[in-house]
Amino acid sequence: MRTDFVVLGATGVTGGLIAEHLVRQGATVTLAGRDTDRLAGTATRLGGGAGAVLAVDLADPQSVAAAARAGKVLVNTVGPFTRLAPAVVSACLGAGTAYVDLANERAAVRALLDRDAEARDRGVALVTGAGFGPAATEALVLGLLARVPHPAGVTVASAASSAYDTAGVRSTVAEAVADGATTYRAGELVRSPLGDGATALTFGGAVRTVIPVPVGDLEAARDASGAPDVTAYAVPRGGAGDGRSYGYAELTGADGRRHTAELRTGEGFAFTAAVAAEAAAVLLGGSRAGAWTAARLLGAERVAALPGTTVTTGR
Repeated sequence: MRTDFVVLGATGVTGGLIAEHLVRQGATVTLAGRDTDRLAGTATRLGGGAGAVLAVDLADPQSVAAAARAGKVLVNTVGPFTRLAPAVVSACLGAGTAYVDLANERAAVRALLDRDAEARDRGVALVTGAGFGPAATEALVLGLLARVPHPAGVTVASAASSAYDTAGVRSTVAEAVADGATTYRAGELVRSPLGDGATALTFGGAVRTVIPVPVGDLEAARDASGAPDVTAYAVPRGGAGDGRSYGYAELTGADGRRHTAELRTGEGFAFTAAVAAEAAAVLLGGSRAGAWTAARLLGAERVAALPGTTVTTGR
């Protein structure tokens, strides 16, 4: 019997937080990962909602396939996603299992979105970007599109506060930065050395030095808006520094007018867990075949309604 959800990487910080969300909703959850002893400890902490533990070796296709068959929706928290997610996605497509991941590497988000036709042919929902990045900034873009339906340019920026320093996040960031400072100009992806293009933006109540970064926010904003010129910025070090996390979006219309919005929320890992759990719950409730970002799946209003989150729109 399949459980409602499989959480891959359940012994990690984010995986554990997501599993807690799902168990509180009354769901059955298979906890999957490398270490069965640690998985058993997590299951004990979560109580009866953790239906099973499952050892998974991501280097073994049969092991990955078994994880994909263990639940109706698989939530993948194991990065770097550019390198590790494709095999898990393929296993879910083969098993007819809906898939959610937390990817925010530009290349990983683009790779999953490019599997849309394959997912629709299989009748399977694939969701990427279920985290603070890119969901926070994309939700702002989606909201602003009601005022600027055909923007000439889009700028997004983020400053996340994190209560945890995890090896998984560090390795994911280390691989992602090799992509360089990526932007879209006239519809074409442009690369330059990381650190080029630094500027200052005012959001979250402060002037922040930001740099263009190779994150999923870039692909999400481009796909959502269709704008030819898109830049995704982030604070290079230390996050917001006040225990809160901020997203910013600016859409420029054909008339040159700029329209802005900001999102404020709490700690980044907590927001990510809430987004991922919400997206997984939507998929459990019914098929949404195709490839999605989490913000497109949930919609701007649902992201803005997450606990501790507020959105403000400029004039």
